[in-house]
This record gives sequence, structure tokens and C-alpha cells, in this order.
Amino acid sequence: MYGLKNFFIDKNDVEELKNSIIGIACKNSCNKTGVILSENVFLDCSCQKEFQNKVKLLIANIPKKYWDFDLRYLTEEFVKENKNSLLIIQQFRDKIDVAVKDGIGLYVQGDVGLAKSALSSYLLKYAIRKDVVAYSVRMSQLTKLIFDSLKEPESKMQMEWIKKEVQLLLIDEIEKDYKLNDLSQFAAIQANDFFGMLYEKKKSLIVTSNVSKEGLRQSHPANIVDRLEELIDVVFTGNSYRRQDQALKKLFE
Repeated sequence: MYGLKNFFIDKNDVEELKNSIIGIACKNSCNKTGVILSENVFLDCSCQKEFQNKVKLLIANIPKKYWDFDLRYLTEEFVKENKNSLLIIQQFRDKIDVAVKDGIGLYVQGDVGLAKSALSSYLLKYAIRKDVVAYSVRMSQLTKLIFDSLKEPESKMQMEWIKKEVQLLLIDEIEKDYKLNDLSQFAAIQANDFFGMLYEKKKSLIVTSNVSKEGLRQSHPANIVDRLEELIDVVFTGNSYRRQDQALKKLFE
């Protein structure tokens, strides 16, 4: 599956996903087999294709909350107030191959509820459809993974995969890990080395944060923040993008 490793996901999660899609998404057109017979040829059912696509999202660690997110879920008010920022998001999407090749990245900033994670995940989903190897991780998870990789073989394998194979990395809530502001501390040293590797390898990076790059200096070493300076600032303002339409629709189906 385009260079992805299945040791990142639990087989029970995959089985649960399979049971919720195969034969369900196609309204049992395949009799829950995942294949259909057409002119004496067995073909993947539409539910099988959906299942395979969802497994890619699972392996990429994209939160399920954003699996079905699309730009149409944004409120008119939010779109109007953030026209320029959304234009950058769309340009990044449309030129994803250039972004990955040249190591172009985004620093997505805004208050809580302003679609930072949703829009960043939207870009990862699009990248995956273009066969770009993408991965999403919270900063707190990343710090733990870096530390665990020094003593746990599986975590080490995962870190090596991220370093070598991942082309587009989303680091969500970068400001939420407060253990990195002192470079004399072991965790901060390891995180600094990791961000140095991303910079040197020109990895395409999307970072989300509630604070500006300058504000990030209060919780992160200057070395890490300096390596984020080349990321394009995408600032969202206004009221929450979230609306009840989709939840109400599901409730009354």
C-alpha cells in the first residue's frame, strides 16, 4: 500500500473498519464479499475500494473525525473571513506534487475551533489519493515516539519509516508539548535533532498551532522554531467553522 507499514495499526481496528464498510457501503450489492461478478470477471466492489481507502487513512493516523471532512463543511461566514488563507490551502492541494518535491510546508495558526486540524487533514487525504506517503501525529505523541524509539524496536521502526518514507508530515498542536523549552533536557535534544533532520531532508511539513511562530518560542527551543520559519503562514480568524448540519442530518436519517 504505497510504502505504508501495517505495524502502525491494530488488526482489531482494521477488522472493525471492514465490518462497518464491506457489504454496508454498497447496500449489500456484493453480498458482503467485497467483490462482484461482472461478465464472468470478479471485480472489487465499491465497498472494497472504500475500505481500502479508509485503511490508508487509518495507517496515516488521520483522526476519524476528519475522514469525511470537506471544504463544503465550512460555514459561509468562515469562508468569507478567511478567503486568502483558504486560497493558500487550495493552492497547496492543487500543487501537492511541487510542495512534496521542493519541501514546501505550512504553519497553520488560529484559535480553537478554526479548522486547523480539519483542513490540514484534508490536505493529507488529498495527498494520499495522489500516492504521496503522508502521516499525521500530535506533537505530544511525536515526543513520546522519539523517546520510545531509543529503547523499543517497534517505535524505532516507526521513526525510521517516518524519516525515510514519509513525504508529507502533519504535526498537530505543536505548542501543546511543554517539555521542549530547555535544550539541556534529553527530550528537547532529541526533538531538536528530529526537526533538524526534517529541515535537512527538505521534508514537506504541515504544522498546526494556536500560537504564532514567535509565540512558540516560549515553549520550544529557538533552534526548532527557526527551522519552521520557512513554512508558509496560514492564519485563520473569526468564529468556529463548525456547524450542526451534518450531525442533524445523521440524527434524522
